[in-house]
Amino acid sequence: MNKTKYSSTSLNRVTRPGIAFQPDASKYFYAGITALAEMLAPSLGPSGGSVLSYDSTRRKVEVIGDAATTLRRMISLRPELDVGAMLARGAVWRLEQQVGDGGTTALLLMRALVEEGLRQVSAGANAMRMIEGIRRGAAVALAALRSQAQPITGERSLAAAARTVMQDDDLAAVLGELSYLLGANGHLQIESYVAPYLERQYLGGAHYSAEINSMYFYSEPERKRTVLTTPGVALLDKPLQEAEQALALLEAAVGGGHKALLIVAPDITGPALNLLVANHMQPADKRKLAILGVKPKAVGDERRFALLDLAAMTGASVLGEIGERTARSSQPDDIGRAQRVEFGDKNLVVTMDSSRRELVQEQIADLSRRLASMAYDEEERPLLTKRLAALTGGIGVLKIGAYHQAARDLRRAQAERAWKVLSAVQRGGVVAGGGAALLHCQPALTHAAAAETETDIKTGLEVLGRALAAPQRQILVNAGVAAPALPIQQLIEQGAPAAFDVLQNRIVDAQNSGLLDAADVLAAVLQSAVSGATMALSTDAIVYHRKPQQSLTP
Repeated sequence: MNKTKYSSTSLNRVTRPGIAFQPDASKYFYAGITALAEMLAPSLGPSGGSVLSYDSTRRKVEVIGDAATTLRRMISLRPELDVGAMLARGAVWRLEQQVGDGGTTALLLMRALVEEGLRQVSAGANAMRMIEGIRRGAAVALAALRSQAQPITGERSLAAAARTVMQDDDLAAVLGELSYLLGANGHLQIESYVAPYLERQYLGGAHYSAEINSMYFYSEPERKRTVLTTPGVALLDKPLQEAEQALALLEAAVGGGHKALLIVAPDITGPALNLLVANHMQPADKRKLAILGVKPKAVGDERRFALLDLAAMTGASVLGEIGERTARSSQPDDIGRAQRVEFGDKNLVVTMDSSRRELVQEQIADLSRRLASMAYDEEERPLLTKRLAALTGGIGVLKIGAYHQAARDLRRAQAERAWKVLSAVQRGGVVAGGGAALLHCQPALTHAAAAETETDIKTGLEVLGRALAAPQRQILVNAGVAAPALPIQQLIEQGAPAAFDVLQNRIVDAQNSGLLDAADVLAAVLQSAVSGATMALSTDAIVYHRKPQQSLTP
């Protein structure tokens, strides 16, 4: 973790003691944003690459594959640059936490907006009215961007989208396949290996880390595995300890016509465990119930939500404090039903009965709505994503490896970022990549500016329109294109889905060539850049605190 060396506050007037830069605060923002943009700009596009960061304390070189981590390693430039640099650093970090990609693009767009905005203010434009024009233009550009989006067509297109994040075709192909199978809300687990390795595994059903309460519950002791077909399911939020409690559960399961019973409880001990094991160990021709007792590893809210989700999938009542009844008073209708239950390798897999799927859709829709409105860096988000994956019935395992720790860390980080991008692709579709989609928004802004009667609002619309060319121009410069203005103008004239392939040095159809970006990612890029730029352009004074509060986050 890195701590920021300076803490800054942007104000319209000085309210606390400190060193204030006034009245040209926007210029300091621009200087800091430009410093970071020039640092990251060479990495944009297929001709770019990863950034190497040398840690003098540990004497170790770190390979960094994303803008957010690169900027997070920056804790200070110079006092006159830091306020703008830290504004950009925080915006890029939040963006890549949200959608996994687009940090460098947002930084270049932000710089272009501030640069062009300052030029117009120096020429006499009203800063606040111009900023209003930029904000209106952002809404116009977002609508134009959404209109370009095309739904994804299969795992090949998903793999192409993953390749925009990394230069590893094999890993991109595997991620495309997993995303295609799991859907937009799929949950991905990543396992690292200490040698070159790339494999995937698809796990159907809801998965929960758990421990078995007794080795006698294993139906395949040599493999430490148990499988129950169409079992009853009993869910408890309190430990099962008394024989009377266990007996009531067994009678309820038999009364419901079940031949097997899964019991999920915080723990099963004492006389209750002895009774369950004794019944389970009866000869098959005399045994009324095959039993499996497990305790989930999750604690607190995670365990409570897991029980509630299992209740939704199986129709079981949660017995104890959450439910209306306890284990001792359980009835046959408190016992749910699953299609299949498997326990092995400290993992419980519950496959939902088909009759429950329609009822679970409402809960899936509710979780999807909550995720859509939730900030991507909120602590609760991973838990909700995992819950949604359990309810929709699919989890993917990506197994990747390399000889060196740095290479393993880089591949893992790239996979995590690409997975966020692929989820965004499945939700919002794809647009022309390489900055072309932003260029294709320019005609809509030109039309809006032509219809605007207020001069400063019109100026703001034009500022945003010109700034949208910045990412595409930088990619062309990085590729060594002699006259970037020419292909930019050709792209604008041809419109979507045209894109410029710098490897072939020609304009191509983005859909056919696989040169694609996620529409949701570019929408977030545009919003982040406009937010940062308008803050920079509207700030009158910058104040450095004498004793800044240090922060572990950007």
